[in-house]
Amino acid sequence: MDTPHTSPSLPPPPVADVAVVGAGIVGLANALQLAKRGLRVTLLDNVRDQRRSYKVGESFLVFTSAFLRTVGGLDDFVSNESFIKLGVWFTSGAEHREDFRGTTEWAVNADPHPPHYLYDEAPDKKWFRCMFLDMQIVRPEAEDVMRAAAHAHPGITFLDAARVRELHIADAGSTDPHRLEWSESGPDAATGTTLARWIIDCSGRNRLLARKFDHAAENREDDDGFRTTAVWAQFKDVGDEHFDERWTHHTEDGRTTPRDLYTVHLWGEGYWIWVIRLSQDRISVGATFDRRNPPPGDTPREQFWNLVRRYPVLDGVVDEERLLEFRTFRNAQHWTDTFASERRYAMAGDAASIIDAYYSQGIALALVTSWHLANLVQRDVQEGRLDLPYIERINRATRQDWHMLRNMVREKYTPAVEDPRFFLLSHILDMLVFWGMGRTRARLTDWLVRTEGDTSLETPELHRTRTRLESELFYSRSPYWAFLSPETVQRLQRTLQSRLAERARWRVASGVRPPTLTSLLSVTAPLPKVWRLPFARRDGHVDVSARDFVQPAGQRPPGTANWFDRLPVSVNTRLDWVLRLRPLGLMAAFATAYAWDGADTALRRARARRRTTFRKDGR
Repeated sequence: MDTPHTSPSLPPPPVADVAVVGAGIVGLANALQLAKRGLRVTLLDNVRDQRRSYKVGESFLVFTSAFLRTVGGLDDFVSNESFIKLGVWFTSGAEHREDFRGTTEWAVNADPHPPHYLYDEAPDKKWFRCMFLDMQIVRPEAEDVMRAAAHAHPGITFLDAARVRELHIADAGSTDPHRLEWSESGPDAATGTTLARWIIDCSGRNRLLARKFDHAAENREDDDGFRTTAVWAQFKDVGDEHFDERWTHHTEDGRTTPRDLYTVHLWGEGYWIWVIRLSQDRISVGATFDRRNPPPGDTPREQFWNLVRRYPVLDGVVDEERLLEFRTFRNAQHWTDTFASERRYAMAGDAASIIDAYYSQGIALALVTSWHLANLVQRDVQEGRLDLPYIERINRATRQDWHMLRNMVREKYTPAVEDPRFFLLSHILDMLVFWGMGRTRARLTDWLVRTEGDTSLETPELHRTRTRLESELFYSRSPYWAFLSPETVQRLQRTLQSRLAERARWRVASGVRPPTLTSLLSVTAPLPKVWRLPFARRDGHVDVSARDFVQPAGQRPPGTANWFDRLPVSVNTRLDWVLRLRPLGLMAAFATAYAWDGADTALRRARARRRTTFRKDGR
């Protein structure tokens, strides 16, 4: 049973179905999701005494929007209180440049924000918002809204002054509940015990369960030496006036788009910097660097400013006078070998795994894992069935998903990132992983919008959808490569990234400089024109940006519409075509470019060896 608590909720039951440790954004999402399914939840965290933090993890990508707008109850907040995000923008080569000319850039535009023809034509506006409208949120205010919802929910007992001191986990196969011992702070602080059938650890980097049961797999599996440190800050009073014409990108068809309205990523050898504009004229700027190649500086703060000052485009945007908060994680990466245990405990968010802020996957993948955990816990509590095959699938596939995210960034921290061709092809391969989940994500979004996370609202059709998603909702188990094991998918992806990087490092070391590149994709323009690569001039620049397959002919710039654009096919039908076919198209584009890159590099190497032989013979 629970002893004294200060929540306005009803008195807790003698044994909770689930105890969620941690009331950050992931813990709150777990508590609300489980309570919506009719489970009795006790949420524990000393949020009263926590120092107000601006927090990192502001950017939505892939899954985040759908979960937070539905299960998290943040649809109105996200739509009205957040900063509109036009997409993601990645740049290499901007270091010490006055502007973005002469750089290589990869961007994905996601800007169907109203007013927009796609939003106007959408039959279900909330589904569209959840599926396509990514935003930059202010974390403290978003968590305030979710905490109020947790306090108000009759199925949640929120011990908002409790700090968990000890976890006592029942033996495997036992029907005894777990026991959590907690206490409040202060001289007259209360102490208490919570009993629960399940425990979900959302304690962040405290990692209560991973440390207790030696699930911290990075201590055993880190065999490549790749470890990173993250440093970041949030600043105030940064508005439109701080981003001049240098931040405006001009497309081939004469349009413009402001880089600063994207999540901006600036790459240099051994590090990358993020720039994320937020509401209330705030901005988040941070960096992650390879600990084998740290920037100069005696303190993390000095290292942060050393990296930021390498970019003249950031001059006047951020400075010490407008600093709100500075934070650092010396060890940015860690991962677990267990997300769910047959002993009825689980972990999600940073309490389980985190690799890198790149692609904003920390919250996104945590919410996916939490959805799987909710299915597992509900089945055990309400049906009396501990689904061991599902536990095995969650652990196996989710582990590989996190390793795939690590594969995405590992080679980019090497000198390969300076090579324009690697920068393009590596990101195409990353996008193939994400867009390979497009149809799966559409089904998940439909399920979330129609149920709001409450399984009692499921129709037979939606129940079948949930059953299907229990198998498919993993990057390593996408329908496009479901015939391979998750381990094989991860190893194949790592091999492809490694070979691209090895070729690129040879080119960099040998002084071979491919032309710089620009590639701007979008939801409706998914296929970069990689066929232009073999015909590009050395030391020049080539634009391989994709063509839009959905935009009506009448809305295109004069003289750019073709016969396909004029076909009598609705916008929604075209969009469905794109969602279905873009993974296959991107797969074909990558395979073609990868093969050409290999052949071209092999030929250049043979020529270099021949020249070396001739020089030796000449001696």
